[in-house]
Amino acid sequence: MKKIILTVSILFFFQTAYSDSGFTKLKKDQSVSYLDFILLKIEGRLIQRHGLLGPQMVPVRVQFQHIGSQVDFNEKESKIIISIRGIMDKSRYSKKKYIPKFTDCNILRNILLYGKQGYSLISQKRNSYLTNIDMEEIFISTFLNNLSITEKQKKFILNSTFVRVEIIDPVRGNDIFCKGKIAEELQ
Repeated sequence: MKKIILTVSILFFFQTAYSDSGFTKLKKDQSVSYLDFILLKIEGRLIQRHGLLGPQMVPVRVQFQHIGSQVDFNEKESKIIISIRGIMDKSRYSKKKYIPKFTDCNILRNILLYGKQGYSLISQKRNSYLTNIDMEEIFISTFLNNLSITEKQKKFILNSTFVRVEIIDPVRGNDIFCKGKIAEELQ
């Protein structure tokens, strides 16, 4: 019995020491760059937020049948590009005539990245509940928190991140495309 306990204890000790050295090696080797980690973190959070754009009982924005997003790094231009594609609900817009607008691009981006619409429901004009400063603060706190980078690096990432939003109308082909900085109005 003592031999079994001693053997299990020795195996446990070596397993613990081995796993610790594995993380130490990963940390020293830097097998994954910090940039790759940031891109993966942004993409993971976006995918989690796709559910925010589900169907609404009383629609107050464009209804989508599918949302897709992708995060890439353009090495040539040294910028992060977040691509968002929304396909309008085919059954709904077969019955209703609607042409997507730039505000719809901004609303899609705002809901996915910031969790807020940012536009008045009636007039479709920008409201004061989601300003550029709010967008900057939310982006940094949501996507760049818990990272061991400086405030200067966070600002650099914020200023080097761009969004491309495409809304596809599968019924009439009135697709719209807009792009811009992460915390500014898309054009």
